[in-house]
Amino acid sequence: MKRKRYAVLLVDDSDDDRFFMKLAMERSRSLYVAAEVRDGQEAIEYLQGDGPFHDRATFPWPDLILLDLSMPRMNGFDVLRWIKRESLTELTVVVVSGSFLERDVSESLRMGARSYFQKSPLRTEQKRIVGLLEQLKEKERHSPSLNQVCSKSRSK
Repeated sequence: MKRKRYAVLLVDDSDDDRFFMKLAMERSRSLYVAAEVRDGQEAIEYLQGDGPFHDRATFPWPDLILLDLSMPRMNGFDVLRWIKRESLTELTVVVVSGSFLERDVSESLRMGARSYFQKSPLRTEQKRIVGLLEQLKEKERHSPSLNQVCSKSRSK
């Protein structure tokens, strides 16, 4: 069976963090960076297909969103709130943030993030995160209701 390739939307205001995450994904057989945006407002525009993101052939619907929390204009919590309000529960959102405050982790998960990782400058840690993301998407693929169950359990 051919392995599915998953489109990833990187949402992070740091050029360096986006660069290193893309670098870590280069060897992935199942994940590829479909697009990258610099803040939550651009992420929502991307998801709505607004402005420069109107062409889904060029800007495909993401299978996975890697979301930073601390960004200008609109932060990661605002994006999670918008996704929940729009009932986009099929979206797999994983937070990758510099913060490891317990309140940020728990609030992200409560708001619908599937997982939470702390950013790391270590290449081995970045590769480990990519490996875990691959596993997550493969589990969802073989258990399509997994994302719906997780989303429903979080909304209680």
